[in-house]
Amino acid sequence: MILIQFALLFISIINLSISTSINCKFDTSPHSIDARLVSRVEFKLIQINNYTSQLPYKAITGLSDVSGNFSFDDLPINQGINETTNFVLMSSSIDYNLKPNRILIQFTNLVYPNETIELKVKAFKNYFGREYIANPKAINPDQLVEISVDPYIRLSLVHEASSRLYYQYRSGSLLTSGPLGNILNSPWKIAGIIVVLSIMIFPTLIEKLDPAASELMKEEALKKKKEQYVVKK
Repeated sequence: MILIQFALLFISIINLSISTSINCKFDTSPHSIDARLVSRVEFKLIQINNYTSQLPYKAITGLSDVSGNFSFDDLPINQGINETTNFVLMSSSIDYNLKPNRILIQFTNLVYPNETIELKVKAFKNYFGREYIANPKAINPDQLVEISVDPYIRLSLVHEASSRLYYQYRSGSLLTSGPLGNILNSPWKIAGIIVVLSIMIFPTLIEKLDPAASELMKEEALKKKKEQYVVKK
């Protein structure tokens, strides 16, 4: 009887491993998903620790539809009571910055006293630069924040900088950038320059247009200058 129970338990675990999937959704609101975006987003799933085979499971997929759905099917799950299987989900997009950009997904085979088996799934958001999974030997291990897996694992845009910029926009000419552009963009500075130029150019302009008036102005200026040096008796 005990052998039969163990056999049924073993068969149940195998069935779990065959039908295990991860359902996810890429939420781009307020942007919409079109055919171009579908081809420019990629998701990678890698098995870490406790490999079910000599090589870890690795799969790459894209969006299944314009609603942002994608999934990984037929995942290898460690066969054993209370065994844990860990995966890391990484996302990349040519056009957008995504969050979380790394997700730890854990599958655990839970066996209850009544010999029923439940495959418990948990997901934790992570980011690049940290370990895939917290080191149990660390004094202060990283505490990952758990996220919902029901009905799917949700990925979204980084709202502070959702779009990726590959080009640095600069001014097109010297008239709109640098010291000269700074002057031309200020009406007060332009007015000051016009006044200074007018004062400098006005005498030369008068001399060219009306030589007689220019000569008269010079005589008046010379007369006033001489009057300053006249000694009053």
